[in-house]
Amino acid sequence: MTGRIARAVSIFVPILLLASVPAAGHTSGAPVSQVDVAVGLRPATRLTLPPRTFNLVATGDVLTESAVNAAAGTYAAANGGRYEFAPLLAPVVPIIASADIAICQMEIPIGLPGERAGIYGHSPFGGNTLLAPYEIASGLRRAGFDRCSTASNHSNDLGNEGIDSTLAALDANGISHVGTARQPAEAQTTLFTVNGVRLAHLSYTRYSNTQLPAEPWRVNFAASAAQVAGDVAAARNAGAEVVVVSLHIFQELLPAPLREDRKFVDDLTALAHVDLVIEHGPHVVQPLERVNGTWVYWSVGNFISGMGTPSRGVFADPRTLDELAASARFTETAPGVFSVEPWTVLLCNETASRTIYAPISALADRTLPPFVQAELAACLDRTRAVVPDLH
Repeated sequence: MTGRIARAVSIFVPILLLASVPAAGHTSGAPVSQVDVAVGLRPATRLTLPPRTFNLVATGDVLTESAVNAAAGTYAAANGGRYEFAPLLAPVVPIIASADIAICQMEIPIGLPGERAGIYGHSPFGGNTLLAPYEIASGLRRAGFDRCSTASNHSNDLGNEGIDSTLAALDANGISHVGTARQPAEAQTTLFTVNGVRLAHLSYTRYSNTQLPAEPWRVNFAASAAQVAGDVAAARNAGAEVVVVSLHIFQELLPAPLREDRKFVDDLTALAHVDLVIEHGPHVVQPLERVNGTWVYWSVGNFISGMGTPSRGVFADPRTLDELAASARFTETAPGVFSVEPWTVLLCNETASRTIYAPISALADRTLPPFVQAELAACLDRTRAVVPDLH
């Protein structure tokens, strides 16, 4: 008999011998568990509950530009379909699907089933008016997204019809949303529950490429920090225990936030209790910082786009291929009080097939073509210069 087995027997035998002895507090003939008998106690009652916790991941702009649609069209052609986005997102599904709540930023409106995707004209204040194919919603859902923010400078590209079709496509695929609305009540629906925690997710844009809709509730436009702070306070009053704010800003391709963007967030976090701020719009990665105790992802870049190639003019900038998955763990430290622990996962767009990779793990895959490995290594080097702590 080995020493480990002998010790186990010497511990187990006395417990068995106690099985015929009634435990204190039990009457003769009453059912008694072996554990109760062994320790002479009733079943233990937990005096303190384990902390409530959940993890969130929020990704960058979803821009189904021509290169992305062409790649998705190639995958769909074999089955006679229009677009199949799932293969483009497949390498990062484990990251998205593992989150308790995964949030995308739907940069442009989504069309109706069968409606033509692409460019619909030129915006009066700059850029093109764009429409994403209906199939992008199912692609996002299959990747693991639960929710999308929809407020951006492109929200009103196709007017009320574009807002309506976007939300209908997300609804049809079981993806909740915030940032645009079909009716006033929908604009106020920000509160939901994750792992027993009441979470409010708010979404705003600070700029529009078109005139804003006549009904202000159609697009959440952030006119001031005080306005957003008021909405945060209202969410808290409605029962929110954690508040996350998505902000779509204007100035593109800058390596760091503008002074006015810093001031907006500084004022917001001074006026209201916000747990996490995630900014979109610059199409490149900017640093992660803490402002008034609130973690702020200044810009998470593009989740998927057609940018980063020589034909794209100003958007040929290779930094537009880099993206952060803004991840954070929320843990209750006192009743209704949550700590926030951010960790940043790097994602990279590959130019040929527009597939998204997590380079730190993907670079270990030697079956990837050399040009893909080179692109992922460059993405990693560029982003580490901005956000050193990457996963």
